Amino acid sequence: MIEIKIPWKAVSWLAPKQNRGRVYDTRAAEKRAARLCIKSQYDAWPLSGYIIIQFTFLFKPPVSASKKRKAKMLAGEIIPTHVDCTNCQKLYEDCLKKIVIYDDRNVAEISSKKLYADKEMIIIKIWTLEEHNNANNL
Repeated sequence: MIEIKIPWKAVSWLAPKQNRGRVYDTRAAEKRAARLCIKSQYDAWPLSGYIIIQFTFLFKPPVSASKKRKAKMLAGEIIPTHVDCTNCQKLYEDCLKKIVIYDDRNVAEISSKKLYADKEMIIIKIWTLEEHNNANNL
């Protein structure tokens, strides 16, 4: 299993914008920073076989939350609703391409969850299909 931790708040994927005939990616800076962070933690050839990816997006509770509500958020009783999980998943899956995974066409299974935590972070776990099957058979 490969585990990658990106130590900042997750952002969601946005479609490229068009202005006066030019197309630009509004998330280019975030993607560049995420790719650099991923490259610093993974220094091998991209995985080319079938893979399984699990994303965990951790967000800080709002400062305006009461102590009681914050405790429920940190216990997992309340989940973040301000961001779309699948759009975050898409952005960081794109960042993994050509670094950790050869192509996202090889993803056999993918899952994501969002939670509140004391520290904002993105945790990405990647298994080859064989590793995952062997771990589940134990």
